Amino acid sequence: MQSQVLVGSKAFMDAFNSQAMDARKSLYVQAMTFEGDSAGEQLIELMLDSPAKDKRLLIDSFSKVVISDHFVFGPKYLKDKSFRQEIENTKALIRKAEDNGIQVKYTNPVGFLMSKYPLRNHKKMMIVDRRVSYIGGINFSDHNFDWHDMMIELDDESVGGSLSEDFLATWSGKNQNRKIQLENGALYFFNGSRSEMLYQDFFTHFETAQKEIKVISPYVSEPLLGELKKASRRGVEVTIISPSENNKGLFQDYLQQENSKGYFNLLHYPGMFHLKSVLIDGKKLIFGSSNYDLVSYHFEQEVVMVSEDKELVEKFIRMVSEPMTTESSQPEFSSYSSLKSKYTMKLLKGFCQFSSKTFLKPI
Repeated sequence: MQSQVLVGSKAFMDAFNSQAMDARKSLYVQAMTFEGDSAGEQLIELMLDSPAKDKRLLIDSFSKVVISDHFVFGPKYLKDKSFRQEIENTKALIRKAEDNGIQVKYTNPVGFLMSKYPLRNHKKMMIVDRRVSYIGGINFSDHNFDWHDMMIELDDESVGGSLSEDFLATWSGKNQNRKIQLENGALYFFNGSRSEMLYQDFFTHFETAQKEIKVISPYVSEPLLGELKKASRRGVEVTIISPSENNKGLFQDYLQQENSKGYFNLLHYPGMFHLKSVLIDGKKLIFGSSNYDLVSYHFEQEVVMVSEDKELVEKFIRMVSEPMTTESSQPEFSSYSSLKSKYTMKLLKGFCQFSSKTFLKPI
């Protein structure tokens, strides 16, 4: 399997553009966020220019109600003319795509009064001619493009074929809950509240750790923390790298509170990043769209790949793990914010467990 670790939106878009221009049969793009800014425009122009015959774009309905991390009909809509313009630009870009032969669908309607808002399709993946594929954390908006992030390019027909099948299943309204065994790893397609048993299979990879687990993710919580605690008790060294300027402060404060328990080392990487990965013993790499947090576990559709491909793992260590570790530092501890986050996270956990079994039904 040939692979590339693409760090940053520019490296990703350059590589994706090159493959898209060579496409002949199909070009499939799926993301949670798509916005009418320069990032969204880049994607639509790339898709329009591609010679692929079958061009499809899947966007989660999150992008119908949230733009630039603000609710579409919130206070910012009334106060900020440029925000209203971006909303209109988003609609115009979608019309342009559809008028020029790109098929567009939105996944997971938010429901009446946004009653199904937590049930998001969180996948980020692109597939060219069922062969070259991209998995990672990058969405199509300017603020996502500015964040430190990663996509991994995989030139492999078995992976590309499996991702294409999942894309088309989602397109037809069927969200898979499935594991696909690969030559040097596995692909997981999680379906939120239907995925508990599949997550148990996935977490067995953490049980194989003998020396070290390194997690790089902005939004770490249960159930992943429970698995890391088990590993620590076996003598495995656990490190979590999170952003120093997290756009979701709850996770930042909660990790600091958990860090005081001593079962992992917490490092802060400067600024905000959106990259999601786990490195086990320097030999096994886990990457994809999931943060393995409470919301993802209970509600969201995700794609995750586990790989023991030696070349890919070495590239990741050289291009991502080592630089981010070197540039990170231990954070200062805030007892007030951490204590507050502890009880907020307990409330969130209770909400997720209750609502996933009652009024929020899986899609």
